[in-house]
Amino acid sequence: MKLSGIVSIATLLICFSSCAIFGSAQTAVHGKTVKSATPAIEVIVLGSGGPRAFGRAGSSYVVLLDGTPRILVDAGPGAFVRIGELQLDLSQVDTVLLTHLHIDHSSDLPAFFNARGLTSDSAITYKIFGPGASGQFAKTSDFVNLLIGNHGAFAYQKSFGADETFDVHDLAIQLDSAQTKIVDDHGLLIEEIATHHDDCPSVAYRITYKSRVVVFSGDMDASALPNLVKLAKNTDLLIFHCAVLDPPASPSQLYALHTPPNKIGEAARDSGAKSLLLSHLAPDVLSQKAAVRASVRRSYQGPVSFATDRLKVPVVE
Repeated sequence: MKLSGIVSIATLLICFSSCAIFGSAQTAVHGKTVKSATPAIEVIVLGSGGPRAFGRAGSSYVVLLDGTPRILVDAGPGAFVRIGELQLDLSQVDTVLLTHLHIDHSSDLPAFFNARGLTSDSAITYKIFGPGASGQFAKTSDFVNLLIGNHGAFAYQKSFGADETFDVHDLAIQLDSAQTKIVDDHGLLIEEIATHHDDCPSVAYRITYKSRVVVFSGDMDASALPNLVKLAKNTDLLIFHCAVLDPPASPSQLYALHTPPNKIGEAARDSGAKSLLLSHLAPDVLSQKAAVRASVRRSYQGPVSFATDRLKVPVVE
C-alpha cells in the first residue's frame, strides 16, 4: 500500500473517533467522509497537563471563531511550542483569558506576546482578563505590568515586533460576586464568574458565539461548584480540570485545590452540559481513566473524553 493510502486510512480513523465523541466538523455520508461547514467555535488544546513535568504542556487553549484563532485561554509552559507545532495563525488573537496565575497556567504568556508581535504587521491591542489580588498573588494588571511594563522583566517586548498595548481587567474573586459580561462584540459574548482554588484567586469563563457555547472551569475546588453550574448552564462543551481522584485516593490537601471526578459529574449533570472534556490531567488520573470515567458517569450520561495536547474540538450541538 502506498504511503498516501496509509495516511488516508489513519485520517479517516481519527475523524470517526472524533465524530463519535464531539460531533466533528467532518461527517460520514454514504460511506464517504465529507467536510461540513466550519464550526462557529473550535477549541484547540495546547496543553492538557498540570504543574508536574511528565510530557504534557501546562494548561492552555486557543479558541477559534469561524475557523480563525481569536482567544487564548491560559498560557501554561509549553503553549509556545504547541503554537509552533500546529502552525497557528495568531494574527487575530487579541483576547487573553487567565483563569488564575499559577505558573502552570501563565508562564508562557510573555512567549505568546513575543510570537504574536513578531508575526504582526500592525499595532496590537490586547484585552486581558484575570483575577484580582489576594495574599501573595498579584492582581492580573500588576502581573502583566511586572512582565512587560516600563520596568518589567521584558519591558522591551512592547516594541520588539509590533507596537503593543495592554488593556488589562482585574476580575472579582469573591464567591458571592455576580456573573459578569466582559466582552460583547460582534456576536461574541464572554462571561465570567469567580471560583475557588485554595488561596489562589481564580475565575471561570463562558464563551458564546453564534449560539454555540464553551465553558472553561480552570482549576477549582468543589466549594465553587454552584458558581460553575450557573455559568455552564446548557453549555455545548464543558472543559473541566481533573487533577485528583475521588477521596481518599489523592493527597488530602489537593481537595482544597481541585474537584474530584464524582463532583465533576454532578456539576456536568446539574449544568445540563452537552459534552464534557477533562483536562489538566495528572499522571494518577491518567493511570485510572476507566475509574475516573465511571465516577463521572454515576451522575452524568453525556459524552466524556480526556484531553491531549494538540486536540482539536469543534463545539457543536
